[in-house]
Amino acid sequence: MTTAAESLRALETTLRSLPLHSFAERLPELLTEHAALLGATVRLVDYPAANLVPLVGAAEAVPITGTLPGAAFREQQAVVQNDWTVHLPLLCRGNCHGVLSGTVLTEPDDARLVELREVADALADALQVADLGSDQLARVRRDRRMTVAAEMQWELLPGRGLSCPEFTLAGQLEPAYGVRGDNFDWSVDPGQLTLTLTNGMGEGLDAALLTTIAITAMRNARRSGHGIAEAAALADQAVWGQYAGTHFVAALLLSLDLETGALGIVDCGSPQVWRVRDDECSRVDLETQVPLGSLEETHYRVQNENLRPGDRLLVVSDGVFDSLSGDRRYADVALPRTVRTTRALPPGQAVRAVLSDLAVFRDHKDLDDDAVVVCLDWHGPAART
Repeated sequence: MTTAAESLRALETTLRSLPLHSFAERLPELLTEHAALLGATVRLVDYPAANLVPLVGAAEAVPITGTLPGAAFREQQAVVQNDWTVHLPLLCRGNCHGVLSGTVLTEPDDARLVELREVADALADALQVADLGSDQLARVRRDRRMTVAAEMQWELLPGRGLSCPEFTLAGQLEPAYGVRGDNFDWSVDPGQLTLTLTNGMGEGLDAALLTTIAITAMRNARRSGHGIAEAAALADQAVWGQYAGTHFVAALLLSLDLETGALGIVDCGSPQVWRVRDDECSRVDLETQVPLGSLEETHYRVQNENLRPGDRLLVVSDGVFDSLSGDRRYADVALPRTVRTTRALPPGQAVRAVLSDLAVFRDHKDLDDDAVVVCLDWHGPAART
């Protein structure tokens, strides 16, 4: 009799060998064969993070709010129905691609759920690889055509989440289909997490090109072994060299030491940082410096802070904190309350809660500007395994 471990290895081997052009169509039969999961359905999270849409087949899209598959996505935990239908988050290092649903033959105990989570993890890894070589997943996740600028901006994003023993991180960009110049980026390297938020001035392709230049320059500096001050300086020179001061990029660069919790900050413009420590919520005072590309040569300074285990940072763009409803400003009316009340939620849920609250604040009117929210929970070096 084949063991669960042998079935998992067979599934992983088969997923790696599948041609990309038939990858999605083969998944249901493979999951039935190797995981005894009947009626297997893979749903991917759409770009606005509002719905889970089927990868293939006639299954319906389901909203993330108010449904059992949505609960599995939000909680990033298995959800079991009374009819033994199981919903499993498709997680790859903290980046949740969607949900795998299917029915098992017997009531799943804890050991069976562990087996199914391993199946979902293997599938999530395969989806992440498939996304690099095929447009099928990207096509499924959208319900209408994006602007070219939005396509550029989404291609720059690192994902929706990242999880390590020391921290958990999540981010979201809205609106999904017609963004302007806001973006975020992150990278975790030995001993260090780097996080950046950018906001290229203007709209459409002009803003997207500005942001692309800045992010690419900062990645180049980071990958060459430089710190955030040098990354800001290189991006500053790249933008200046292209536009000679007529256009600029507001940016925030953060560097977190994973051994100590030491936090370096370079503030070049508009994003705000809010910190939740114990029961207190406060805005972090930043040493504001000039935006990237404003002057011919700028030397950027690093502001030093320290995080304690259990701290949460919420970083928001001006499209969030400066958003208006009549004469009311979101940062003045609701943002501190929302940061406090979402403290117990995982970062991914907290990000969606802030954007949902912003939509309610604006009576669900279209955003005047891009909105970026990034949430970082610092667990501390002691959490390392």
